[in-house]
Amino acid sequence: MKPPNVTRLAPIPWPAEVSPDHVRQATSRLLANVSGRVDSDGAIREECQSRVLESALALMLMARTGFASPARDRLLGFLQARQDAPQELEGVLATLAVGRATGRAPAGDAALIGKLTDAVLGAAPGFISARRRMMVYAVLSVLGCPLPPDAAPTADGKAPTDPMHSWAVVQQAAVTLILAAAAEVSNEATAAALSTLTATDPATTVWEGYVLMHLLTLHGLAGVPGQEATVRSGLETLLRYQRGDGGFPFIVEIHNWCTSTTGLSLAAAGAPPDLLRAMAGMLAAHQGGAKRRSLSRGLSRGTPLSGGWSMSPNVALNDVDCTSSALELLHATDPAAFGGAVRLGVDALLAVQGADGGFPTYVAGAASEPCMTAAAINALAPHSHTAPARERALAFLADSQLSDGGFEPGWSRSRLHTIFRARLAACTAGPHDRRTADMAERIERTVRETQNADGGWGMQPGDPSDDISTAYGLITLCYGTDPRSIGRAMSWLLAHQNADGGYGGPPDMVGPRPFPYHIPILTDAPVLLAFGHVRSRVQGAASLRRRAS
Repeated sequence: MKPPNVTRLAPIPWPAEVSPDHVRQATSRLLANVSGRVDSDGAIREECQSRVLESALALMLMARTGFASPARDRLLGFLQARQDAPQELEGVLATLAVGRATGRAPAGDAALIGKLTDAVLGAAPGFISARRRMMVYAVLSVLGCPLPPDAAPTADGKAPTDPMHSWAVVQQAAVTLILAAAAEVSNEATAAALSTLTATDPATTVWEGYVLMHLLTLHGLAGVPGQEATVRSGLETLLRYQRGDGGFPFIVEIHNWCTSTTGLSLAAAGAPPDLLRAMAGMLAAHQGGAKRRSLSRGLSRGTPLSGGWSMSPNVALNDVDCTSSALELLHATDPAAFGGAVRLGVDALLAVQGADGGFPTYVAGAASEPCMTAAAINALAPHSHTAPARERALAFLADSQLSDGGFEPGWSRSRLHTIFRARLAACTAGPHDRRTADMAERIERTVRETQNADGGWGMQPGDPSDDISTAYGLITLCYGTDPRSIGRAMSWLLAHQNADGGYGGPPDMVGPRPFPYHIPILTDAPVLLAFGHVRSRVQGAASLRRRAS
């Protein structure tokens, strides 16, 4: 996601309405803010904040096991404060959980259930919609809601056999047991699901640091006679990760992802080389996944990405997103010193490329995704021997573009996340690749046309402008020709910078899709990256490059 080599593109004139000194000062303040959050070993270890989904499931687990403690009281207070949250998903989940846990069912129960189901399924990619529907039904069941007719497990007990990563396998097992208990079904599939869940050792471990999966696992086991002690111990284990506000996070830690994406932003903005080398060194030391990778590999139904990076050192499941960003940072920082790690990362990406030319998120043979494909193209771009693979990937990306110029939802709530990555990927195409050039033109047109009157962009067209989406939009326009739109976007970001140099606004990253999670650095990093692309592409920014470094 660093500024690509775009020697074929003419620089964009500096927008007359924006002061270069103002941009330099804003970039320097944000650069200092972000640099100061890097630990001495090069890692960024910001905490994933509490989320309503996990907190609601935790409260229901306490209710069904009769758990009473100050921890429960703090959790109830966290959820009560979020019943009127502006985000519909949060408000519905909090209202249902508080109502069930306190014995006061909320009014309009059926309407709330419909809102939850529609909101989740409407924002998830089509290829996971069936699995996501079953997960929603499992959550509703845990919240005490009646199941629709299509939620019951199949009588023949057969489970899907499509390629799936270990997290999805464990999630499917938990959902199977939750729905089977509600429908009073027991068969070969439920026995296999029980075996899968017990293999993750939920009594003593939050497997892969995945708090949501731990909660679904405990709810699945709670419906199985004889698992009471495991569930109780698992709840005690969960309490280690209760946040100060009383809630629970999506995941325990996500250090590799925060370090790699922030490192790319720092590099683009001109951070000191020693800082970047420390961050790259931290990532190189954690290439290949966690120590418990054998269990993760054994649970996968498909060939996992081997030799890449996972979201955190204690997580075994590697993915294309983390691998691509880490690979980019290592190569950009010192391709000679990190040559071995870079070669291994390149090979890891190429090994999971699909027959259609695209890249999945986790395992070979799974559905290719536009966002992951764009990320992989950008990571492979400096390596000439990957040209045939990149050409196939660009063709997949062009084929995947929707009629409105965008792409299917990726791992962000913001439509512009995949768009900006795809625009950067298009910069790697050859001069005679007309198909990719057409894709880039459609991208630029839709970004210009959906820019809000205030100069920013929202998560979706028509939404209020937010910091992250505006950063994505600005990066995209840096590879177009219109300085006016760039000036308006920069003006919006300059006007919304906080006193400490950082940025705020709603989070965009989701996991599992479409549930957003929040780590503050993941708001600041995209804005810093956007300022870095301005420094690279906008004519008259030479003084920014000299003075912001």
